[in-house]
Amino acid sequence: MSYVDYYGVDPLGFWKPRTKELKVRILKYSDDFLEFEVDGETHTFLNPLRMELLKIDGVTFAAYRIIHPLVDKARFAVRTNPNKIKALDALKLAKENLKRKAIELIDSLISSLREGEKRPDFLTEDEYRKIKARF
Repeated sequence: MSYVDYYGVDPLGFWKPRTKELKVRILKYSDDFLEFEVDGETHTFLNPLRMELLKIDGVTFAAYRIIHPLVDKARFAVRTNPNKIKALDALKLAKENLKRKAIELIDSLISSLREGEKRPDFLTEDEYRKIKARF
């Protein structure tokens, strides 16, 4: 299956195929704790994943550590209250939330590009021209 068949056509050219295959290896797993190693990813995906995990009710700890700045490899740990949510379920929920947010962002970018630039309602025409002149 080709990249375009799997991901579809990106009309704005935002996404490019990965140059390194993403590999995930689970190191420790229980209902309340999950530790895994991610090879092929850095802060770009891991930090938003961590932030999304911390928003989920029942997640008590979520953190990652880049093993070395020159290597795209990190260790990620998630601890939860197993009475509220299991660690693996929290990770799945965070992934789905990030996917939904990314799709919303792309859709809003595409619609904004189609609409073009316009003055916000809370600015007068004069204020808008002054701010625009600064950039």
